[in-house]
Amino acid sequence: MKITAKDIAKKLGISPSSVSLALNDRPGVSMETREKVLAEAARMGYSLKHKSTVSANRYIRYVIFLKDGDTVKETSFYSIVLRGIEEKAKELNYNVLITYFYSSGDWEEQINAICKDVDGLIFLATEMEDEDIEKAYRNGLGRQNIPVILVDNATTAYEIDCVVADGVQGAYLGTTYLLEKGHPDVGYLRSKSRIDNFDEREYGVIKARHEWGIDKSRPLQVIDVSIASESAFEEMSKWLNNGGEPISALFADNDIIAAACIRALKAKGYRIPEDVSIVGYDDMPICTMVDPTLTTIRVMKTEMGKVSAEILDKRIKDLDTFKNEFSGVYRITISTRLIERESVKAYNK
Repeated sequence: MKITAKDIAKKLGISPSSVSLALNDRPGVSMETREKVLAEAARMGYSLKHKSTVSANRYIRYVIFLKDGDTVKETSFYSIVLRGIEEKAKELNYNVLITYFYSSGDWEEQINAICKDVDGLIFLATEMEDEDIEKAYRNGLGRQNIPVILVDNATTAYEIDCVVADGVQGAYLGTTYLLEKGHPDVGYLRSKSRIDNFDEREYGVIKARHEWGIDKSRPLQVIDVSIASESAFEEMSKWLNNGGEPISALFADNDIIAAACIRALKAKGYRIPEDVSIVGYDDMPICTMVDPTLTTIRVMKTEMGKVSAEILDKRIKDLDTFKNEFSGVYRITISTRLIERESVKAYNK
């Protein structure tokens, strides 16, 4: 069944006109509402096509790669990256098209479609693995004479420009912050859905604990939960009901997991942050909606979009540079920041 703007409006409890304004990037709705609408559109499978208001007949395509879909659809991360792409694209005089790429679909057909009538591609590669890159090239991407940029993931499978956030640094910052607050150890709210970004965050937690000498005295407390909010809440609740006892500080793979686990802990009688302090990752809008507000690691999502569009423009203007074996490729890593809110308190037991 085809998803309409009215369906999205009903799901979010807002007017169809607000949904239309958000989907078409028109004034009249807040940025927060626009992000919610775009995220819900992705979750419901709504087909998005967007053009910026430039006069040139030049196009780049933002391709949202979906494998299991949960990691991308559960957050508005992709829409904030899109904001950066649009801002830079407008400045560089490009129109932006948005397309979903489903790993369960016909790869060759989808690759032909996304490459048609565009000057370059930016893949949201959050759920991509090296095997997916290889499959894309086998199914025609390698035959296309247009540059490709990966954002939110990197690969060693092919010489492709990549723009990523520093996941190791971010998780290291969050874990170290909790340890500096006096907590004797930090546990890990770990997503069952594993992507390269989450593996980097896990390493950041391990690195911080190692530097504090904790891993030598006790194992890391790992609580595995789903990436989807309701499932994460149910699984955390089950863990607690089965006798699980969280230590005083937890770092979560992302804000969705952190918020869901806060709900479960509070329902079990734990006080946040008096009994358990929690740090999330991403700095999504949900961080200011939970009680208490969530301390988190801010990823410069808009900047990632801007940088990826800028690199793509350079490749488009000089196509030989991405074919030249001596030119190399970009591996841009953008740093993260700790954002302090109310979900962390100094250890006082």
